[in-house]
Amino acid sequence: MADDGAARRGPETRYRPDRRLAGRVLCALLAALAEAAGWLALAVFAVARHLLREARIVGGVLLRAARRRPQATLDIGVFGLAALAVALLWQYQRIEQARMADGRECLALNIYHEARGEPEVGKIAVGEVVMNRVADPHFPNDVCAVVKQKGRIFKNRCHFSWWCDGLSDRPTDAQAWTEAQGLADKILAGQAADPTGGALWYHADSVAPDWGSKLAPGPKIGHHQFYLRPVKK
Repeated sequence: MADDGAARRGPETRYRPDRRLAGRVLCALLAALAEAAGWLALAVFAVARHLLREARIVGGVLLRAARRRPQATLDIGVFGLAALAVALLWQYQRIEQARMADGRECLALNIYHEARGEPEVGKIAVGEVVMNRVADPHFPNDVCAVVKQKGRIFKNRCHFSWWCDGLSDRPTDAQAWTEAQGLADKILAGQAADPTGGALWYHADSVAPDWGSKLAPGPKIGHHQFYLRPVKK
């Protein structure tokens, strides 16, 4: 009977170290992955500090579990992988929600300051220029970055002058601000047709900047003249 017991314990003894080793390696890899994912997200998204913190927490839990319960580290590692995925997804959704909220604010402010006295189609046209730039590879791919972009020649000037005029950006006309917010929601949801035909630039009809002659003229909507990228011959 003693020999039978030893025979039964033999395979189990040989199996457990392999299982512990695999679990430790998996946990260590997951911890490193969690840290790397957090730093990558931090580099891409300025608001991803919470994501880095969550990734570090999950990685620390995995390493502590590997030390305390080596016989179950493989199972813990698999569970940890699922937990890490859920944590990263949850934080990514929070980041996206915050980014969308910021984009809505920036777009609404641009409509308010650039086209407050324009008819609705003129306000939508100004908002669509921002979205056209977001979709164009020559401009930033973020609404707020487009709205706040500065010029290359005159560093103290912005593409949209209200951002650099030194005045308060806080809306004072409640009705116009509410309308701008509603139009921003409509534009971001893709529920507004672009009346500019894809314009990337515009200026008030009261001025005639030199750069206008280098672009393809688009429609005139309200008090703004819109321009498209010139067609290469």
